[in-house]
Amino acid sequence: MPLIFHWGGPRHGQVDDVPDEAVLSSVLVYDGPQYLGVYERSTPPQMHDTPQGPAEVWVVRE
Repeated sequence: MPLIFHWGGPRHGQVDDVPDEAVLSSVLVYDGPQYLGVYERSTPPQMHDTPQGPAEVWVVRE
């Protein structure tokens, strides 16, 4: 499972393991009970060092 670092929005700074199939799309959509959010890969793609390991940066889509 890839690690995702969230930049901006309701999940700013959070790191999550996401299923491989989730990152095949150009967006991640969260519609949980606590927040709504749509994130996309940063352009150009970036990595961020986290305590859990290197994570790909995805930014909130406004």
